[in-house]
Amino acid sequence: TRFFTDPTQAPAVSIETAYFRRQKQVGTFRVFVQGESSAAGFPYGLGASLAGVLDQRLERAFPSRGIEVISTAMAAVNSYALLDFADEIIAQRPDAVIIYVGHNEYLGILGVGSSMRLAATPGITRAFLAVRDWRLFQLVSQVYARLRPAAVVATGPAGESLMARVAGERSIALQSDLYRSGLRQFESNLGRLLEKYRRAGVPVLIGTLASNERDQSPLAILAGVESDAAGAARTAYHAAQDADEAGNHPAAREGYAWARDLDPLRFRAPAEFNSVVVRTAAVQGARVVDVHGAFVAASPNGLVGKSLLLEHVHPNLDGYFLLADAFFSVLVANGLPGPPEVDVAAAEARAGMPVSDIDRFLGDYKVLRIKAGWPFSDGRTPVTLPAPASEAERLAQELYHERIAWPEAHDRLRRYYQAQGDPVGYAHVTAILADAFPFTGSLQFETAAALIELGRPRDAVRYSRRGTELEPRNVNQWLVHAHGLLLSGRERDGRAALQQALALEPGNPTARKVLDELGVE
Repeated sequence: TRFFTDPTQAPAVSIETAYFRRQKQVGTFRVFVQGESSAAGFPYGLGASLAGVLDQRLERAFPSRGIEVISTAMAAVNSYALLDFADEIIAQRPDAVIIYVGHNEYLGILGVGSSMRLAATPGITRAFLAVRDWRLFQLVSQVYARLRPAAVVATGPAGESLMARVAGERSIALQSDLYRSGLRQFESNLGRLLEKYRRAGVPVLIGTLASNERDQSPLAILAGVESDAAGAARTAYHAAQDADEAGNHPAAREGYAWARDLDPLRFRAPAEFNSVVVRTAAVQGARVVDVHGAFVAASPNGLVGKSLLLEHVHPNLDGYFLLADAFFSVLVANGLPGPPEVDVAAAEARAGMPVSDIDRFLGDYKVLRIKAGWPFSDGRTPVTLPAPASEAERLAQELYHERIAWPEAHDRLRRYYQAQGDPVGYAHVTAILADAFPFTGSLQFETAAALIELGRPRDAVRYSRRGTELEPRNVNQWLVHAHGLLLSGRERDGRAALQQALALEPGNPTARKVLDELGVE
């Protein structure tokens, strides 16, 4: 709503809620993530996002440090939103900022081709954003809205997709005036954004952009756009397919990328945007993360497609892990959080992504819904979900139909796993809830106990430490914390936790017994 003079015009998108401390604690490594829906983890949610995956990897690599990875990414925004958030992010004293943005630059909110734009130039748009908090400006806006009740942004027919709503210009030809305007908008906003962080002394990691090239035909063709630009994109895509079928993969790779760039329905960033990222980062001293290169390297024959992406730009779970892994590697290589205390293998980290089966099924349903609408189809075929084959799938469908809330669905799933004697599933979902609600002491305790039972005491300590901070007078919190510390080889810290339990309950038999077994220090 902050980007609209009339907030009722705003689409129903927002940052997914994540909690962090109001006052940053000494020694905490705090990271902010900025970007669009592909940085926000769509369609799976926060657990698959850059912030969700990075938070878990950093927590496991640095178990004795406070880690906070906070996402400000959300659907439909572009570089204007990132620039607008920067001062508020700087005020939270980040140790690093991670940026992955560019796919929404033309058709996202305020973009040059969007139906939700304010002005023709970046300068005027930024001026609006600069004064929108002034009381006088708000008053004038309210008066204007009363005098001009007709919406500047059409809401469209019921059920119309967000992609359809934001796409004001549905044919922006490569190198056209509007294309060049979008390129200038991206470079201008990105330069100002990186300059703000440079002046504030905040390290920035910014990624190049990856999209589905091989398995996504030009969107303009699917949407029925009739233009020379759309015809050129179709011809290029078919030529790339011919080269691919003939086994000429270098030519196919170049052809698919060219077809994407020619596609006039600009929901995928053109290759020129990656040049802007590299160039602007060099000027402002930001570190470039070669996300595009990582996706090429991980794709069969170097052709980026459905093995890593769900549709045009959103990664699947393997793709999201690869995206986060690229940033994690550069963070660690640059020593930003310091040398890792624990080396967690990539395969182990991938297996432990904080995404539940509910999240996975719900993501599948959301993709079905997207592909049933414009521009992927005419939107006339209703989405039909399959009959649920598991409790997780049943709960996902309840969540999809908004008959249950996300926390309740996951609490039911973990209780189901517990009743079925599945300690791995129980621990995984309980940990997801504990991370979502870090102020709930009982969830931290239950997660720590479950992870200790699975033989993962190092991971348990991050939750038991939270539990003792939240409930410092709860003896059981100190006991499970001591258990995790001792099993992790941290005997001195474990003894201290047991002593704290005895200070609260001098006759506690468990604490006395374990201290007697440890003997004199």
